Amino acid sequence: MSDLLKTEKIEQRTYQGVIAASAMDKNTLVVLPTGLGKTVIAAMIAAKKLQDGKILFMAPTKPLVQQHFKTFNEFLHVDSSVMHIMTGSTRPAERYKKWQDGKIFFGTPQVVENDLISGEVPTEEFSLIIFDEAHRATGDYSYVFIN
Repeated sequence: MSDLLKTEKIEQRTYQGVIAASAMDKNTLVVLPTGLGKTVIAAMIAAKKLQDGKILFMAPTKPLVQQHFKTFNEFLHVDSSVMHIMTGSTRPAERYKKWQDGKIFFGTPQVVENDLISGEVPTEEFSLIIFDEAHRATGDYSYVFIN
């Protein structure tokens, strides 16, 4: 486990460690029932990948974005000043500065898509991108563009 994980806050189950280790070096789709710790797995992977670059965690709604931000704040030893929520509630000029200065981002896919189109997201600096509710990646949904 990474030093960035607050092990006292995480009750890691064996299968979570196995899935996290498996996802460390390849694209992985984690499908588990609600309540079995997909966010814990994401935090475990992010804690390792943060040393290699920025992290982007996308979720389809603002409440989910805020929930993941809060959970990562609880699970990781990371200064909250480098963790940013990127939704339509934040003006584009503010987001552009955050994309440059931050380390971990939690955003809606629509905002990420718009900021990618404007060229403001430093994609080459990212080591991990997490798509919550990945089953939505169909048709014209922003996940399809981002992928």
